Amino acid sequence: MKMNAAIVSIIALAAIVAAAMGAYAAFSDHSSDAEPDRYAILGAYEEEIEYLKERMDLERTVTISSIDYHVGTLCGKHVVIAKCGEGKVNAAMFAQTAISVFNAKAIINTGVAGTLSEEVGIGNIVISTDVVQHDYDMSPLGYRPGEVPNVGEVYLEADPELREAAAKGIAKSSVGYKVFQGRICTGDQFVVGKEMMESITSRFGGLCCEMEGGSIAQVCYLSDVPFVIIRAISDDVDGDGPADFDRFMHEMAVLSARTVVEMLKELRFREKIT
Repeated sequence: MKMNAAIVSIIALAAIVAAAMGAYAAFSDHSSDAEPDRYAILGAYEEEIEYLKERMDLERTVTISSIDYHVGTLCGKHVVIAKCGEGKVNAAMFAQTAISVFNAKAIINTGVAGTLSEEVGIGNIVISTDVVQHDYDMSPLGYRPGEVPNVGEVYLEADPELREAAAKGIAKSSVGYKVFQGRICTGDQFVVGKEMMESITSRFGGLCCEMEGGSIAQVCYLSDVPFVIIRAISDDVDGDGPADFDRFMHEMAVLSARTVVEMLKELRFREKIT
């Protein structure tokens, strides 16, 4: 028995509505409405967050876009911690999801970096004063090198209170290590050799280079969320970049993560946390 066109249309419409409701329900499962204010902590590599995961009280793990978000508390603070993978796109995905889904009110990026200065050696720690994307260049269209059009700035400033807490955390957790505060340069490339380094510093200056901080800064700037980048130096100006990275990466990743633990003890979310 054939159904008339009106009945077929009603069934089809009902199916579309059901699908839409299912999609909304799936999104609602990850809604930030019921989430407390959180600190979001990001590392590109597992070694950069393993130390933190081992010390957190885990409530749940949620996988979104192939990234595992570990949700719980650390040092009495609500946190979401994740390994995003290398590069700016991966880091930006984490940052926006942490803000939109897990109600992140501040983002801390921990990990390793290569130095851009002869004064900053392996084992030293850099806290970002500001961040620039050294490989972003729209200058043929009238923008400044490093300027993202919808941002309108070249250098994005890290939050002063997060920087201060990071410095206090380093003082407690990393006695004997040199600490620098300055510009961090981000690009989607592993920087090796003086020629590449001088290409960056001649345009932007900077103390170290890495592959995630600039995109986190961009997302935070557009979302009005404070951030700070903390980097322990794993490869040197005069060294063999990849070999240095392999040799020192784990030790420096743990050093940076220890700083984050002590840093969290100093933070109070400007009395906004609920």
